[in-house]
Amino acid sequence: MPTIVHLQWEGPYTWEGKGKLHKPSDYGIYAIYGCHVLYGVDTLLYIGKASKQTFAVRLSQEVGWMWERDFQRMTIYVGRLHGWDGTPSVAAWEDQIDRVEKLLILAHMPAYNAQKSIDYDDPRLQEFHILNWGCHRNLLPEVSGWRHSSKYDDETGYKAFTTDKS
Repeated sequence: MPTIVHLQWEGPYTWEGKGKLHKPSDYGIYAIYGCHVLYGVDTLLYIGKASKQTFAVRLSQEVGWMWERDFQRMTIYVGRLHGWDGTPSVAAWEDQIDRVEKLLILAHMPAYNAQKSIDYDDPRLQEFHILNWGCHRNLLPEVSGWRHSSKYDDETGYKAFTTDKS
């Protein structure tokens, strides 16, 4: 049975406005958009997580962004986990945030994320499914671990359909 996580995205926030993101619900995933020398303006540059600290605290630790091209036009979007069953335990919440970040990075390959540290073969990602709602910008509305992990890398027995019944 797959785990389905709902992310409600909100933004844009300016770099200076990130300090407002310190409420008890300000945990989850953030996406930074800006100018990239190859990919152009308004490009998804980075996906990160705030699981043990609020977005405001986590984003204040991000250094070096002020040296980016066209820094003044950089924007931040935040995605908070939502659901009908209430907030999970802290450990379960942090685990979901961790897996959401990894799967979103694998699916979108942001320009400044270093994917080398993500375990593509992590079995916890294979049955994981993300639904992005709200202002998710360039992120896919649905991201599946079935597609963006190693689940189907083994092509043994994988064949084209055919009318030949012999």
